[in-house]
Amino acid sequence: MIIANPIYDSVFKFLLEDIDVAKRFISNIIGEEIIELTFKPQEQTTLSTKYLLTVFRLDFKAIIKTPSGGHKKVLIELQKSNNGFDIMRFKHYIGNNYSKADEVNGIKTPLPMLPIYILGFKLSIEKAVLKIGRQYQDVSTGEIYNAKDEFIEQLSHDCFVVQVPCLPEVTQTKLEKILSVFNQKWVFDTNNKWLMRYDNTDDNEDQRLIVRRLAIAAESEDVQQSVVAEENFETTLDEAFREKERIIEQKELVIEQKELVIEQKEQLLQQKEQDLETEKQKNEDLLHRIAELEKLTKK
Repeated sequence: MIIANPIYDSVFKFLLEDIDVAKRFISNIIGEEIIELTFKPQEQTTLSTKYLLTVFRLDFKAIIKTPSGGHKKVLIELQKSNNGFDIMRFKHYIGNNYSKADEVNGIKTPLPMLPIYILGFKLSIEKAVLKIGRQYQDVSTGEIYNAKDEFIEQLSHDCFVVQVPCLPEVTQTKLEKILSVFNQKWVFDTNNKWLMRYDNTDDNEDQRLIVRRLAIAAESEDVQQSVVAEENFETTLDEAFREKERIIEQKELVIEQKELVIEQKEQLLQQKEQDLETEKQKNEDLLHRIAELEKLTKK
């Protein structure tokens, strides 16, 4: 079956626009049942006058309601680059979401956050899915508390990390089967990496719905146009950064040449100082000999 590659922002947006699929996808990762979900992709466009390009970014945010009646803000960061990411951008993104209140039932209220990072590169701990959790612990006794406090929950957060390169070849668990659609081994044409030939479906209902949605995306002209625009942007951005690196390398070369010239001048100065010291010593030796001769002559 041909499906669209969900590592692309445009494809992932199309996938999560199906609320039922989005609920199943997020629920399987966080391990919580989702009663309600409001998906809010945030399209951010920034003009870079320095590089003469428009930076387009999709931030994926969902407001979920759990069986306990509580609400959470789930943030999904999709990073398909094979290289490490700019940690400050992530911090800035998290900081912005901490500072903004969300609307629940028409009322603005701060919500606990739960980020999910889907990364196209490996971290130092090479596991497909990591859960980073917190504990409420009495420092004096070491006792762990299962209760949650609203104040603390709004000022700190757990998170999940999915490392795409670490996804297993052979899937075992339900979550591994669902996330297998991100495995880049299914890409069959390097010139069309946004398409995948996927053949890992079984009786997993959640997986079947996700795969079906991605198959629809693969046939959508709108999705294809968005992917092309996304790839063109990334190509332009890569070229801009390569140009920036080239300019930096040229500046570093000029600095190295200047440092070499300075070093050569310092060596010349040192040599002149040594020559002057040698000449001074010679003159002193000559004067000493003349003085000795004068003494002998007076005798």
